[in-house]
Amino acid sequence: MKTNRKIICWTALFLTVFSASAVLRVRALGGAPMKLLECEWNGVLYSDLVYENTNGHKFDLYAPADVSERESNYLILFIHGGSFNSGSKEDGAAWCRFYSSKGYIAATLDYSLQGKNSRVSLHEMNSEIESCVKAIKDKCAEEFGAEPRAMAVCGVSAGGTLAMNYAYTALENSPIPVRFVFQLAAPADFEPSDWDILIKTNKWRSEAEFASIMTGADITDEMIKSGEYDKFIDEISPARLLNENSVPTLMGYGLKDHCVPASSRELIKQAAENSGIVFDYFEFPHANHGMYRDLDVMRRFIDKSLEYCALYFSE
Repeated sequence: MKTNRKIICWTALFLTVFSASAVLRVRALGGAPMKLLECEWNGVLYSDLVYENTNGHKFDLYAPADVSERESNYLILFIHGGSFNSGSKEDGAAWCRFYSSKGYIAATLDYSLQGKNSRVSLHEMNSEIESCVKAIKDKCAEEFGAEPRAMAVCGVSAGGTLAMNYAYTALENSPIPVRFVFQLAAPADFEPSDWDILIKTNKWRSEAEFASIMTGADITDEMIKSGEYDKFIDEISPARLLNENSVPTLMGYGLKDHCVPASSRELIKQAAENSGIVFDYFEFPHANHGMYRDLDVMRRFIDKSLEYCALYFSE
């Protein structure tokens, strides 16, 4: 009886935090952290631009006022969070204005989401992101007379996962070369047994269904038992995709996060250490998934992202 009560309590807690996060769409991490991104921006917004996809998704482009006068331009693409089932490109507006105010072209996009009648895999989401990057490249050439020389990908929560997956798998195929990636509170591994509370919350029937939805493969209970499923999880987990050839990575995690398993932050940090890549890891000791606390750490994280821009966009 006590065990059942404990499961119910933890599930209720997870659902409350997870639902709140989805409602807010991890909207740039809440009121107080958002103030750190406030800035004067006199650039140009190109909104609701079309990129090739089957669901009519669009993207927004934020250009510095002097974009056409610059000898070279660089892109920062923000990918919104929302548990892979909610959120919108507008969630990245403050982030895009901030980095555009620093002289970079910035963009944010909508992408296909999972839902009651939609089983969209992470592979499909990343394919849309690649298509959007191509459209951004073409739009920049059309409007500003030149394509961005390179780009960084960033995101919060689920968007951070997609940002890492894109950065680690698109080194040769990205229409715009990726120089680095930065993320906050991103799931980095999708071992089904680590996501039991999410499985219960979403009323998925089994670990096999969870793995099937996330990977797009037809994972069966037998494959879970035999371990055959693991190769499919490898393909969508940033901590398993990161290797010695991966781009520099900036990451931040709240130590009170009840949505993302602690194993995610531990595995991605360990993978970065083992690979020997350049990386910076920030811990937010009092922050949950919404990252509402530890604003001093958030300031250092944002400052570090600008250091990455200055360093890796100068090469």
